[in-house]
Amino acid sequence: QDPDVLDTWFSSALWTHSTMGWPEDTEELNYFYPTSVMETGYDILFFWVARMIMMGLEDTGEIPFDTVYLHGLVRDERGEKMSKVRGNVLNPIVTLEKYGTDALRMALSTGTAPGNDIKMTETRLEAGRHFANKLWNAARFVIRSIESESPHITIGKTLPVEDRWILSRLNRTISGVTALMEGFQFGEAQRQAHDFIWGEFCDWYIEITKLRLQAGDNGSQSPIPVLINVLEKSLRLLHPYMPFVTEGLWQNLKARLPLNTYSTESIMIAPYPVADDGAVDPEAEEIMESIIDIIRSIRNARAQHNVAASRWIEAQIYADKFATAVSTHSDTIQALARAKPITLIKGRN
Repeated sequence: QDPDVLDTWFSSALWTHSTMGWPEDTEELNYFYPTSVMETGYDILFFWVARMIMMGLEDTGEIPFDTVYLHGLVRDERGEKMSKVRGNVLNPIVTLEKYGTDALRMALSTGTAPGNDIKMTETRLEAGRHFANKLWNAARFVIRSIESESPHITIGKTLPVEDRWILSRLNRTISGVTALMEGFQFGEAQRQAHDFIWGEFCDWYIEITKLRLQAGDNGSQSPIPVLINVLEKSLRLLHPYMPFVTEGLWQNLKARLPLNTYSTESIMIAPYPVADDGAVDPEAEEIMESIIDIIRSIRNARAQHNVAASRWIEAQIYADKFATAVSTHSDTIQALARAKPITLIKGRN
């Protein structure tokens, strides 16, 4: 063994301060040491983390970090630890070329809990890629829909109920994701962001706004300002998890706005979104949840009876509390459920 080569774990133990110019009293050492969080796998807690702390105390008199975040191990489809000896590792270059960098990042972190191992499967990677495509298509729709004049959004009760609903859900999501990230629950934070963007923004709000845009100017307020507001904040919310696709889409959105609404040069240095409690609207959420449940119920009935997607059916809707809301959104229900005519019947529990 070469006497000039440090033991692997011993050299790693010196990393926290030796890379900052120690033993000299450098500006970098004073600024970056000690840091706050150390992130690593639980399997090398003693081999690496404990030795970093001991060597940091020995050489500088201070611990190198005050918080240790232990993530799980990435295992193969059978749950075995990946190893070059076993030959069950994924070639990162091939994986990135096939699925994309952000898709791989999503697969590694979505739904994971601190310390829990994950099985890296083709299904997880494909799900990450599908979400990236979903986000890209949603952003493309919003960007293409932007009008010539710079949009301005005013959040208030004058907005249609679906606008108030999506803004309310956005701010609830921002609040929840922020709290989870502060508590190091990164997997759950990403799951909530994913479910809001895919399930509520893309699958429901965008589909409803398409109907409004197709109808043209009928006296109602344009949904475009709300689309822009929700998309832009969603990109910033998701940026820590998917930095490349969110940067690209954010730049495209910024370039499309005539008055250059977003002055920062990159989403990386744009402020992280902050929840607006004033935008939370429980009434709008309750109404839209009822409308969505009605559409889902009609769709489920169609599926159970093998009704062709192109075929229109007649539907009877029993509603008391939200009868007015159902009547107001009858066109939306008809279009998204392929049900026409629909009859509103009151007085049935």
